[in-house]
Amino acid sequence: MRIDEVQLKGFGKWQDAVFRFAPGINVFVAPNEAGKSTLLQGIIAALYGMKRDYVKSARYLAEYEKYRPWHQGDYETIITYQLAGKTYRLHRYLSKEREQARIFLDPEWTELTDIYLEDRRKERNFIEKHLGLTRSLFTDLTWIRREPLSAAEHLMPSLDATDDANPAVNKILAELDRELAGIGKKEKAENTMLGKASALAVQKEQELAGAEAAWRVINQLTQQIAQWEEVRAEQEQMRERVRKRLERLQQQHETWQERWQKSYIVPGPKEWEWWMQSAASPKEQRNHQETMDALQGLKRKQREKGEPAQPREGGEVNRLQLQQDYEQGIQLRKRWEQCHMELASMATVAVASPRRQGRSNSGDNLKKQRRGKIILWGTAGAFLLLAILALYSEHGIMGAVSLGLAVLFSGAAYLLYRGKESGDSAATASGSASAEDWQRLSEEVSSLDDSLFQLVERWGAATWEEFLEKRGELQNSIDTREAKQMAAQMNEREEEAMLVTRWGEALRSCLEKEKATRDHEQEMLQVERAQIEDRLQELREQIAGAYGKMGAHETVSVAKAKADQEDAANGLRQLLIKRDALQIARDALQEALGEWNRDVSPAVNERASEVITQITGGKYQDVRLDPREGFAIRLLEPARQLVLEQEQCSTGTQDQLYFAQRLALLQHVSNETEPLPIFLDDHFGHYDEKRLRRTLDYVAKLGMKQQIFLFTCHDRELRLLEPYLDQSDGRHCLHQLGEMR
Repeated sequence: MRIDEVQLKGFGKWQDAVFRFAPGINVFVAPNEAGKSTLLQGIIAALYGMKRDYVKSARYLAEYEKYRPWHQGDYETIITYQLAGKTYRLHRYLSKEREQARIFLDPEWTELTDIYLEDRRKERNFIEKHLGLTRSLFTDLTWIRREPLSAAEHLMPSLDATDDANPAVNKILAELDRELAGIGKKEKAENTMLGKASALAVQKEQELAGAEAAWRVINQLTQQIAQWEEVRAEQEQMRERVRKRLERLQQQHETWQERWQKSYIVPGPKEWEWWMQSAASPKEQRNHQETMDALQGLKRKQREKGEPAQPREGGEVNRLQLQQDYEQGIQLRKRWEQCHMELASMATVAVASPRRQGRSNSGDNLKKQRRGKIILWGTAGAFLLLAILALYSEHGIMGAVSLGLAVLFSGAAYLLYRGKESGDSAATASGSASAEDWQRLSEEVSSLDDSLFQLVERWGAATWEEFLEKRGELQNSIDTREAKQMAAQMNEREEEAMLVTRWGEALRSCLEKEKATRDHEQEMLQVERAQIEDRLQELREQIAGAYGKMGAHETVSVAKAKADQEDAANGLRQLLIKRDALQIARDALQEALGEWNRDVSPAVNERASEVITQITGGKYQDVRLDPREGFAIRLLEPARQLVLEQEQCSTGTQDQLYFAQRLALLQHVSNETEPLPIFLDDHFGHYDEKRLRRTLDYVAKLGMKQQIFLFTCHDRELRLLEPYLDQSDGRHCLHQLGEMR
């Protein structure tokens, strides 16, 4: 078999990568993380896919997730290889749901996919059909690694042809003889498996007959139980109805407690609606309705008596309107008094003006002027005192007149004091301005008098003082009327309270009767429930007794007895078949053992010894592979003639033994088919310089007949193989992965 090309369209770090290989040695030198191992895994995945050969739990290899395409593309490979003189092109889509593969025959690319039938996993294993090797066996043989075989139990058995190995074979034959003796030859023998199986079959026949007899009794009891179950179901339905009625009574009791508590609370409009809706009897509903009607009648009377009073004669006095008119009159009176004071002041100025004109004509009148000022100031003070007393005694008109006269005389005295030096021009200007103000104030006083008259007239008075007297009388009348209204309201509330009290008493009387009826019904239901429970207990005892009788008869069910009888008969048949199969196997093993020892075992051991001799320079010459322990390797140490286990050797020697083991098995399989490729992935890490040189010389010789893939991150392999690469004439090739990244 020779691999010509692989295309990794999507595999790990490789995307749309194409690798073409030489027929001899293919050396891949690159640092770590350059993709060497990914390329090797890609070649094997292109040949076999990513599924396990021997499915136990996980269907896919752990490498499936490890080498998923980095670029999130399709998991896809194409490989071209030569086998038996034909060139094949195998295209795979490594989808985890279901791998798909198509195979073509070069050079015409004739599709051969349908020629290969699908196996039980719906897969077409092309390479397995070509080589007769599963994926695990192919990697065990072609991939030389520093670890034991992973599928050793599936390789052909390899036994030594020497007399020392015969005891192992004889041991297997002895086991077969022991099993045959244990099974026995006669069915009546008591101590043999065959005799025991025969006795068990007879016993199960008898148990089946007994089970069928018991079944007839059980069938009668089953019918009786079915009747009792029907009665029990009816009783349970009755019990459920009683339980629901008791729950309903409990809910009614909770509602009754709520109504009882609310019967002591005066209901509002919403509460009256709730009482009407929750009434439990027509009598209770009439009580609610009559009380509601009576309360509404009281409210109508209250509204009729509570109409607002009018501030007119013949109607009731409104306290608020009276107070508002009083406050308005006070404001009008204040403004009226201010206007009168301003008029008095203006009159004083007008009287004093002619006297200033005559003051310059005669100097003899000086004494008279002084006496006049004293008289004027004294008179002004007297009128001011009178005005204060009048206002304090609520005589507004007299107080205003007195205040005006006091201002008038004080103004006259002031003008006399100022003298004549004011001049005639000032008197003239003052006279013209005072005339206009006098007119304006006179009109305002007239308007204030009209407003004040209208205000007091509304309350049936002629003057402000009369209004004040009548206001006191009206306030007393209002107080009296409000006291009467308060008494009437108290009487109405007492009447309303009496209505509510009578309503509550009547309601509680209805509630007590309702509770008595409900308690009686609850007692009757509890008695009925107790009777139902007694009947159910009786039925349960009857059913349990019937089941007990069934249990006494039903040691084994008919179905189980029949199944046991069939199992016993089948076991007897299988034991007979096993006895015949063991006998055939024993005969076949004895026949195959001689042929295998003659052909295979010496050749494999001889090939392994040849390999170890060449790569160790003759230091070790004799190697044996033990198929009973996974083809474990044993080595004969020539100096002391000791047989060494592989683990007793140095690390470098162990690697060489793995190398010899794989090549020996590979050579045997290749002789049966054709030369298979060899994969070396950093295998020579523990080799010293001499070991490596001898091993690579041997690899170079193999490369003349087989295709070899050597992956390394060290330069020394390239340095030692460089002479062979230079003189290969295209048979060998050096691949630089670093340039392809």
